[in-house]
Amino acid sequence: MSTTELEIHGRYDSAFTHLMAIGLASILDDDDATRCCTVRWTNANTVVVQVHSDGGGELSWNDVGDIVRSHAARWNESHWLHAQGVYSGDAARSTMAPRLGTPSDQGWRQLEQDREQLIDGLGSALDRRYLGALGEPSYWSGDRTAQGYTPDRGASRWEMVARNRGQEFIAGRLAPLADAVAKRDAKRIVDGLRGIAAVDEAGKNKDDSRTPTGLRHPSITDNAQAWCALVGVSAFPTMKSTQPKRGGSAALFQVTGQGPYAVLPIWLHPWTVDKYRAVVRSQALLIAGLDATVGGDKADACEKYGLDEATVSASWQWLAAQGVNSVMLFPQFVSDNKSAPERWLETGRRIQPPDVRTSHGR
Repeated sequence: MSTTELEIHGRYDSAFTHLMAIGLASILDDDDATRCCTVRWTNANTVVVQVHSDGGGELSWNDVGDIVRSHAARWNESHWLHAQGVYSGDAARSTMAPRLGTPSDQGWRQLEQDREQLIDGLGSALDRRYLGALGEPSYWSGDRTAQGYTPDRGASRWEMVARNRGQEFIAGRLAPLADAVAKRDAKRIVDGLRGIAAVDEAGKNKDDSRTPTGLRHPSITDNAQAWCALVGVSAFPTMKSTQPKRGGSAALFQVTGQGPYAVLPIWLHPWTVDKYRAVVRSQALLIAGLDATVGGDKADACEKYGLDEATVSASWQWLAAQGVNSVMLFPQFVSDNKSAPERWLETGRRIQPPDVRTSHGR
């Protein structure tokens, strides 16, 4: 078996870096069934993707660039990325968009038919996992006659495109990125992934580019990095619910009376992408995040979320058994635009296990 180590430089207090590493590993895994990638943090500024392969020699960075380009090109040429239909009003919308206006009765039927046909034609496990993670317009929750009804309830919280001026995620963000990365050569992709050069074609290299798509504040962002980071969303499944709120999504939660938060693990030993997906969708990780936001002397909140000492301790013990060293808690910024709020994950803070916090006097 051959092994290649790919160092990615980025801060562990940036959710963007976490998802970029997982997205890159997911793309490399999906490209070849004989390949298995593992990911680990080596320090606060470096995450390593190890590529293990039974089918050939070591991968070079140039090989990695070719694989990422091919992945973007395949999606760019796919029918699902560009498929549109008129489901609500007069404007055409992306069929696979997780958020739409409220379709008419006929619009719902057409949308479901179109989505099913596209899903049946998906080419790989990653394709299916990705669209499943994005979610879909909800027809199953809420009261259609009530003011609070919205199809957005079935969409992932990781889909953070502001809905101003008719913007949507698939056509407005993912498709332009696919086109930009597909047009690069391998060297330019590698330069972007390694942080040698940051070129933001889709965001026109503007200082307030929205290319990060909520995974960090608006900023010039290399498109190859952004492509991998958005693919990283595939690790976070969206769970359907009949509750009157946005769809539940692994590792991104909202506390009553506070803004949303993302909670992501820090680990020091190699994990497969499968293991990462298992940890980030775990109740234990959610409890660690909840304890960091509503724990302490907030007795009512602790009771509401079941955060007694035994539950918190058991959750951290489970996380430690999986190799979790600590977790990063990322508050989500939400603008005051009530009709189309803009969202992004702010700089994270490190949360250590309770026994470590106690021994350090915190």
